[in-house]
Amino acid sequence: MILIRRIAALLLALTPSCFAQSPTVTVVHEGTLVSLALVGTLNSRTAKVGDHVDLMLVSDVTANGAVVAKEGAEVSGSVTFVKRAALAGRSGQINLRLDALRVRDKDVRLSGSKDKNAASDVQFSRAYHLKWPMGLMRTGDDVEINSGTQLTVYVSEDIALSIGN
Repeated sequence: MILIRRIAALLLALTPSCFAQSPTVTVVHEGTLVSLALVGTLNSRTAKVGDHVDLMLVSDVTANGAVVAKEGAEVSGSVTFVKRAALAGRSGQINLRLDALRVRDKDVRLSGSKDKNAASDVQFSRAYHLKWPMGLMRTGDDVEINSGTQLTVYVSEDIALSIGN
């Protein structure tokens, strides 16, 4: 009887590790939509190339019905191009390059376009308005991107990620 109890106790002790589920792998496909929001404000008048930019996920990133990155996850980036407003109605422009979204031990690369051949930067610009003839003397508008501004980017390549444990 004591032997049976010891065997039962041993089996109960081993059960969780023996039956623990191994992580499932899912693929996040190229072109998957990722919604981000800017944390902080950028302005083409004051921004400089190389400035650090913080963003966060607005909604979960899912693949095959599984959540691979949770809302609120942080993404960083940097300013790669700045054009300030100029005379003749020329407006400002800011380009951002996003760092990869870190999911567990892997980096999910992000791009501003679904097109592989297009530049991967995200571009913000203002419309060009020339009002003749005095418009030649008017400075265009600077680009201001307020905190919370949402932008849509895309996963730039297929990547296999583990989900679960």
